[in-house]
Amino acid sequence: MKSRDHRIKTNAFVRIICLALAVLLTASIFSACKHKEDEQPKEYDPDYVVASIGNQQITYALYKAAFISYAEYFRQMGFDPLAESEIESFRNLVVDALVNDMLTLHHAEEEGFTLSDAVREDTLKQAEKELASIRADYTALAEEAVAQDPSLDFDTEFAALVADMSEYYTGKRMTFDEYSEEYTKETMNSAIVVEYKDFVCSQFNVTEADISSWYSAQVESDEELYTEHPEQYKKDQENFEMNGESNLEAYPAAWVPEGYSRIRCISVRPSGEISDEYKEKLTRLSAVGEECAALLFTDALNGNDANRERIDELLSEYRNLEAETQAMFDEYAREAREKIDAAYRELEDGADFGEVILRYSEDADVTGGENGEPCQSFVERGKLISLTHTSSTDWSQTVKDIYSMTEKGCYSSVFSDEDGTLRIIYHGEDEPSGAVPLDQIKEAVKRIVRAEKADSDWDELLDAWKDDPDLKIDMEAIKTVTGKELDSGENVPR
Repeated sequence: MKSRDHRIKTNAFVRIICLALAVLLTASIFSACKHKEDEQPKEYDPDYVVASIGNQQITYALYKAAFISYAEYFRQMGFDPLAESEIESFRNLVVDALVNDMLTLHHAEEEGFTLSDAVREDTLKQAEKELASIRADYTALAEEAVAQDPSLDFDTEFAALVADMSEYYTGKRMTFDEYSEEYTKETMNSAIVVEYKDFVCSQFNVTEADISSWYSAQVESDEELYTEHPEQYKKDQENFEMNGESNLEAYPAAWVPEGYSRIRCISVRPSGEISDEYKEKLTRLSAVGEECAALLFTDALNGNDANRERIDELLSEYRNLEAETQAMFDEYAREAREKIDAAYRELEDGADFGEVILRYSEDADVTGGENGEPCQSFVERGKLISLTHTSSTDWSQTVKDIYSMTEKGCYSSVFSDEDGTLRIIYHGEDEPSGAVPLDQIKEAVKRIVRAEKADSDWDELLDAWKDDPDLKIDMEAIKTVTGKELDSGENVPR
């Protein structure tokens, strides 16, 4: 079991890259399959179909563009997939990636699978946004070229740049409108691949043995991790409680270190910036306090009142500054104070603390903000707090001090935190230490196990689909692509 720092849920592209690296590192396995490439490979028309099943096709142009794009990426990563010892493994990798998507689209079409209206709309918006960015980038490049050489025509230069770019990514020279249509279609196809895979994988079975095995390993892993780094528990567990429903990288803790409790908090922050005069007075207040304390210590150490006159002056100045800064802060925070005082009155009238949080608190992590959903765990149980561990997402010392003085099951008076935020806190329950009972996190574990198991089950399904006699792959045509364009500079956009 990997520690939490190394849990990575990869997308399809990254999985391809990882597999490719493994292939490159173990290239000797494929040495028996190597053959000498034809010195003068046969030329194929860009629209020639190198792989097909049903209505889905991979053209020679598309395969060649993918081959060159992947090869360039690997070279940038420090590998040479076009070396004689590696090219066949790399070629198989690219074919496999394209064929996997083609098979997925074919089976989605066969089953009548379609995107939901919401996903379709989001995908179209995504494509439009990305195309607008691409147009802006190539417009800037064309304008720059014309600025450097006024004899150039902007429309001609823009069209040439787009044609180079489209040829690089699709194998065909296109206008921007043609490329936009192709880009939108491929973006929609990518969404179908993702959504259909999720749909199929959601039907894969997860056994009680699978769940139990994952849980046992996770308890052992978390006990080791949080015994050595108990401060990490707060960040990991709160991330799960906020994002676990939608993010499989967020794992529930299966083991809890000692020293954690729950705190619910109503937070209201004054708007705007406080004046520089206030900051200057606050700095002077701190300096006066330090000087006064030093003189008092000196007199106590010497057993005399040699600094009494200066100490009295400092005490008088300190009291005046304290009153002035408090008045300035009260004015700055007046609206925020009125808001949190209203929340406090509701609590005094018997309102539920969680309901008051949702009506008044400005902590978006808890309430979800204007466009988000509240984190029910934070609303009902609170965030984590520890008086013994220091976290990277910690509360201030002021909050910890107030918390330690507030009885369990009770709430505090309104107080100002170190950053000026006004708060009311509720002292919640202690977090039970040790192994978390499986029943408490079973649904989350089931989602995680299903997702992890889905990858291997999906790969098995793809392998089964590849046995379909209707699947046609022309390896002779595929082998003619060598990537020589990368070395010659051909087919690479400016």
